[in-house]
Amino acid sequence: MNEISTYLKTTDQTLTHKVDSMAATIIFMTGSTGFIGKEAVKQLVDENLQLLLLVRSESKARQGLTSYGISDFSRITFVQGDLSVEGLGLTAADRRRVLGADVIIHAGGTMDVTLGRKVAERIFMNGAREVAGLAEEIQQIKGLRHFIHVVGFMSPYGLRNEKGEAIPTGNVAPNESAYEEMKFHADLYLREHAVKNQYPLSVVNPSTVVGPRPTGETEQTGGIGLLIQAMQKRLMPVVPGGSSYWLPLVENDVVGRTLVFLTKEAFPTGGTYPLLARKETSPNMKELLHLLAKQLDVPKPKWAVPLSWMQFAMRSGGARISGVPAESVSFITDRIWHVEETEDLFKRMGQTWPDIREQLPSVTADLDYRLSLKPYKNLSSGWTRTRIGDLAALGWEGEGEPWLIVHGMLNCADEMVPLGEELHQLTGNPVWLVDLAGFGRSAVHQGEGAFDGQVDELVTAIGEFEGPMKLVGHSIGAAIASAALQRSGRTDIRLALLQPVAHNTNPNMLRWISRLPRGIMRTLLSRRSEKSWRHLLNPHSTQAEGSITTSALAGRIRSSLQSPRIAGAHAGLLRWIYSGKIKGSTSTFGGSTWNRADLANSALVVWAGRDTEYHYPGDMNPQCKRVDVPYGHYFPVFQYRETAAILVKWGNLNIDFRFQSEVEMYVIPNRLPKGSIQAQRSTKGSTNDRRD
Repeated sequence: MNEISTYLKTTDQTLTHKVDSMAATIIFMTGSTGFIGKEAVKQLVDENLQLLLLVRSESKARQGLTSYGISDFSRITFVQGDLSVEGLGLTAADRRRVLGADVIIHAGGTMDVTLGRKVAERIFMNGAREVAGLAEEIQQIKGLRHFIHVVGFMSPYGLRNEKGEAIPTGNVAPNESAYEEMKFHADLYLREHAVKNQYPLSVVNPSTVVGPRPTGETEQTGGIGLLIQAMQKRLMPVVPGGSSYWLPLVENDVVGRTLVFLTKEAFPTGGTYPLLARKETSPNMKELLHLLAKQLDVPKPKWAVPLSWMQFAMRSGGARISGVPAESVSFITDRIWHVEETEDLFKRMGQTWPDIREQLPSVTADLDYRLSLKPYKNLSSGWTRTRIGDLAALGWEGEGEPWLIVHGMLNCADEMVPLGEELHQLTGNPVWLVDLAGFGRSAVHQGEGAFDGQVDELVTAIGEFEGPMKLVGHSIGAAIASAALQRSGRTDIRLALLQPVAHNTNPNMLRWISRLPRGIMRTLLSRRSEKSWRHLLNPHSTQAEGSITTSALAGRIRSSLQSPRIAGAHAGLLRWIYSGKIKGSTSTFGGSTWNRADLANSALVVWAGRDTEYHYPGDMNPQCKRVDVPYGHYFPVFQYRETAAILVKWGNLNIDFRFQSEVEMYVIPNRLPKGSIQAQRSTKGSTNDRRD
């Protein structure tokens, strides 16, 4: 009995020590503002620990982490320094702070496969030596619980066979870029240093990293982004290496969860963890390129060529001609990794490896959008990106009935942000802006017919909201919203149509283009000059203070249509708008949706009289509440404050709904009455990349 009591007491003391040690955990981290680092920090701030983040600029680091959705900095201390300088550039006070760390996560280093040798050596080798020096000193002072090093999956060190036996140390391939070579030399240096100083080392080897679920936001465009860029430009007509080659991929939230779990281990033993699926369960290069081609709306590669031939061609001038660096194929491999150690780790984590095929459409659309358009500058903060159904979305959480806003032609959700933000500020309601399929950051739809496919996608998105809501559509988005509402069978949704467009067009250039074959349509749209788009906008683009300029919008339209995916989505809907007929379509529309009395009773139509492209729909139900404004077609973008005021007055059932023929200045309460939160949205990150 005494032996049992002694055992229980000893065990209890051990568990108490374990809990206390976790409560006191201090983590020193490099690379916290990188693509992997930000996600890791976002997950780590929810744990019971303190973070010391090495950054070159605290203000920039704080801004970057805030824009990624991190709002709680109570557990974060920034220490200013640089991996490429002696002593990391730490002050004496900061060095003392770092020497109190229990865990080191070394994930620092510029993600640039084109780095020169001297720069790469300063960043990776000097950084490894300096961080290792800190680890050695901590080990001597009090013992370092865990060193976690994040390094690329192509490193030849730390490999094991299918029996779990260590493979003799390999060598860096002679044709590796300086970027890869120096990362791998740093890997070897830290492995040898950990053995010499006897502290646990875990090496995490992420494969090519893409964005997290649900958004697929991949701000690091160097990896698979280089491949997508080549396909955008029709410069990948063949399959590099053929079906025996592959490009291993992993989402950055998976990497983040792995790092968090390793930091929480009380008694780590170390190991090497390649973060990739088994080759036989992953898409090979042929399947991968076919999946990308389907999303990018470009022809599928038909033939395979040896990878060495492609590398030689690109290094012999092809990269200079194409504008795509030779390193774009450097992560393609026929190698097999034995991932038993990783699979054991994931079992301890209670995780299963996700199928990357499910995430590829969102990743592809996000990268295609990033590579086609420059991000908006000075975008206000406080909103988040997510996915609603299969549509990319951004918006604001709030209380009361949510608003769902659908953009029109030549726009995407980003152009509607000022309107959405104004609505959110006036009402406090949740406001969500979606990208139509194939527009903005949304993957192309797989439905039949350009119009019907969009309607089906929006019906799915609407289905994620429970209870009453308000659905707002602009231009073709109004027609899609109206048809989606009818198809959904919902009776608790109120509909607002801003400049609704179906087949109510005036004769113009776009009508002529719509009669051409789809491929020619898409080419003409992509080749139309910025000046001509500006000319189209100018007649009806009187701009309100703070709105985007016509020049900036014309430039964005021109840039976006360089994407075959976005140009193809426009071509399909333009054909439907101007002809009412499209191959595969089952919808004639004909105004039947917005002519329904049961929808019209509570519906709003806002019509801009200076629109030269379209006329008011003749079959619009007269019971719809109509407001006329003295603007042009794109008034929700240019006159977003007036548009928001009209929508708020319509949306508030307690306010007498009477409008004059011209837009008037309304007295809007500072905040409408708040109800219970409806349709809570799951979000992933926020962005801060906005407006000219």
